[in-house]
Amino acid sequence: MSHRTAYFTLAFVSLLCGAAIYPLFRGPHLLIWNIVPKPGFWELLRIPVNTGNALVSVLVYSGPDFLWVLSGICFLRGLWFNDRKTQSVYLALFYLIAAGYNIGQYFSFIPGIFDLTDLLTMSGVALAEGTIFTFFVRKKHNEKP
Repeated sequence: MSHRTAYFTLAFVSLLCGAAIYPLFRGPHLLIWNIVPKPGFWELLRIPVNTGNALVSVLVYSGPDFLWVLSGICFLRGLWFNDRKTQSVYLALFYLIAAGYNIGQYFSFIPGIFDLTDLLTMSGVALAEGTIFTFFVRKKHNEKP
């Protein structure tokens, strides 16, 4: 499997996993249900979890955000895999938009509830992916970081 294919696959899987958290683990009081009607089967899909555990809480409540950020990063890496300069520009813009969306919630510019954990986990996954890319993927291709 080529690196591009691997990045596109990871982007797709991350996107699906981030979306799956909502019907599987989240409660019925989501902002989206103020906009569109909640489907009747919503509660049937839900798996009860103990969100009193810090790790579970982070995965359930911040998981979608950091998985979607990972998905976007992987998609952009795959799309411009051989053009590092363009890739860097789009990755920076993507992250600024994602972080800006979260920060906009703090200032009530964007609907939703600001959560510092969301911002920290999004930043952490971006940093981890960048580190893995720089030290493992580039190194395999004998490129300078």
